[in-house]
Amino acid sequence: MSMVTEHTAHNADQIIWRVLKWVLALCIAVVAVFPIWWMINVVFSEPGVPVSINPRLYPTSLSSGLSKIHMILTETDYLRAYWITIAYALLTILGVLFIGSMAAFEFALFDFPGKRLIFGLVMLSLMVPSVVTIIPTYLLVAEMGWLNTMQGLVVPGIASAFGLFMLIQFMRSLPMEMIEAARLDGASHFRIYWHIALPLSKNAMVTLAILTFMKTWGNFTWPLIVAPKPDVFTVGQVVGLFNAPFSHQTVDVVMTANLLAALPPLIFFLIFQRKIVEGIAMSGSKG
Repeated sequence: MSMVTEHTAHNADQIIWRVLKWVLALCIAVVAVFPIWWMINVVFSEPGVPVSINPRLYPTSLSSGLSKIHMILTETDYLRAYWITIAYALLTILGVLFIGSMAAFEFALFDFPGKRLIFGLVMLSLMVPSVVTIIPTYLLVAEMGWLNTMQGLVVPGIASAFGLFMLIQFMRSLPMEMIEAARLDGASHFRIYWHIALPLSKNAMVTLAILTFMKTWGNFTWPLIVAPKPDVFTVGQVVGLFNAPFSHQTVDVVMTANLLAALPPLIFFLIFQRKIVEGIAMSGSKG
């Protein structure tokens, strides 16, 4: 009788714990999603009817929201900022993947003098706040004449210590037998990297590309410092103009600008969220 009672109590504890986990997960989901839903609610509402006065939790006018989006895209420099930010993000991704994968290939699979010291210095850079390096990086970029240029935006961000660490953790699991076999067959060092290491590291590379895109798209401080000219404004800078205290824009227009800026990373995350989780889990568990 006591064993049956203990078994029943154990099952009850499991059910209670499961319910608590679901309640906690739902609360976190609501906190994370509600600001985005509220932004959509404000955008797709009739102009001149403040949501604070007439509160509602659902959009009321699809045509009004579309007209606001059309107005921002056609009457402001938002589209140009979109293209500049897309180019900025894609070039940064290419640089991070190319340089990071080559460095990780050497660090993970080969020994060379000063390897531990150099790797330690790279990891030490992760602990240095980015604010500390902004001024010397800006001075270097200005000295090279890269202010208000795409290379000024891109080049300082392509050496990613986090990306290097992530790819090293993944590449340590690559089979050395395959690399040695390719070397015996006469494959060059670069050919081994290009035809063996890169294809086997596809999951980690995709994850790093997505994370780099999301970080670059939302980068505001560096473009603001190195590219203050309106001709090379990124999306973050244009949204900053809408959010400025003296922009004289209505709340629904400001929300529309913010929604347009938030859509690309949201779509990327929703499409590739499984890749992100798998890539991080694999890079953290292997090696």
